[in-house]
Amino acid sequence: MRMPRITAIFLKDLKQYYLKAPVLSWGFLFPIAIIALLTLTVKSYGETVMVPAMFSVSLLFASTSMAQVSVSFEKMNGSINRLVYAPLSGSDLVVSKSLGGVFYGLLGVLVSTLSVYLLTGHLIVIHTAYFTVSIILSSLLYSLMSILIALLLDPLKTVATLNIARFSMIFFGGMVIPQALLPRWMQELTLAFPSLYITDSIRYGMYNTWQTVDPYTAIIVTGIVTVTLYAIAYMTAIKALTP
Repeated sequence: MRMPRITAIFLKDLKQYYLKAPVLSWGFLFPIAIIALLTLTVKSYGETVMVPAMFSVSLLFASTSMAQVSVSFEKMNGSINRLVYAPLSGSDLVVSKSLGGVFYGLLGVLVSTLSVYLLTGHLIVIHTAYFTVSIILSSLLYSLMSILIALLLDPLKTVATLNIARFSMIFFGGMVIPQALLPRWMQELTLAFPSLYITDSIRYGMYNTWQTVDPYTAIIVTGIVTVTLYAIAYMTAIKALTP
């Protein structure tokens, strides 16, 4: 892993893709629309239930949009194939692309922060260190997920598959609909979605409480999924960079 090359690709991606229409629309505009809808449910379900969901939704769309667009566009124009002559290793590619996703994810968190402050007039973060680690780790997980999907599929299938994954996590992963309101069989199904653990980890960092998963389990599972996604994305990137 060579940091100068990783940094160069990261900065190039930010300059080239951060104002692309798919990144802006899916990374910022759509989450803002979802957050606006979630504000209508705050009085019904409570601040501790819906506010963490706002952060989780912003992280999900911002992180996945930037990483997916950068990989898909380079696959379409063939520039990703030229990276092999850099030369660039699989870890260089995955880390540089995921950094762009993490950066955009943090911008998404800024959108959530402003939205929450405008909604409630305050912002509560009780466990600052835990909250920060959760945000960064969650953004990395979502970014790696989108990179893996983009590496495995062609651009059109990537968008469709990624949207299925994103909307599944929104509706079945404890974001829009609290898990307690879902049918019992579906409550068990939500445990398969990383968004459930991410939302509960954010909830604990902000309000010192959780709905389904305790903070230690939430952060451990998020970490395990992140490492697993990195390993699979790394192996996939090696194949993608092999002439």
